[in-house]
Amino acid sequence: MPTNATDRTLGLINIWQVLRKLLWEVELLAAIPVKIRIEAKPADVLHVEDARIYAAINAFSTSLALIDWLYHCVKELPLLGERCMEVLPNCDLSSSEEFSKSLRKISRPLNASHQVCNSNKHFFLRKPQSGFHTMIANIVSTDISGAAEVSVVMHITHDDRGSLEEYSVDEILRGLVAWWQSTLEAINVPGRDEFFPDAKTSCAR
Repeated sequence: MPTNATDRTLGLINIWQVLRKLLWEVELLAAIPVKIRIEAKPADVLHVEDARIYAAINAFSTSLALIDWLYHCVKELPLLGERCMEVLPNCDLSSSEEFSKSLRKISRPLNASHQVCNSNKHFFLRKPQSGFHTMIANIVSTDISGAAEVSVVMHITHDDRGSLEEYSVDEILRGLVAWWQSTLEAINVPGRDEFFPDAKTSCAR
């Protein structure tokens, strides 16, 4: 029988708290320097060449985890389940797996979260989604003194609808924070004020 895992999360007990974690991770990504001097010893972990990649993967993982948190929130309270069907009319509440699949069809950024995390978890994919690709580029530049800097550019592309669509990873993750906030608010999931008490500190800022 499934066991409630909130006693093993290092303190995460509420879906709004998980969303706050996602916001923190996206803000951390934004705080990492865009350019890193590659000939110098890193000043700290935020100045490691791959720091932006690590932060992005962590944020995608949290966004994906929110799907399961939402499923169990709405299953525990029937009124939330009804409201969820109104807000997300194409969602499937028959099981956590089907709910996840349906939300990934509703939201391309959520699907991107799944694709990135699944690919990082498994060395080989049995059923890779066609038309989904990530692009990572290291851009090296030099200044007059000859010092070299590297910047990491991360993009995701979809070409499964007949036309190529490309998005920056930063753009996708900022959009996910806003999507999750508006969705949880529309469904009336309780607990927001405890973790976002200041109206001026919007989790979609």
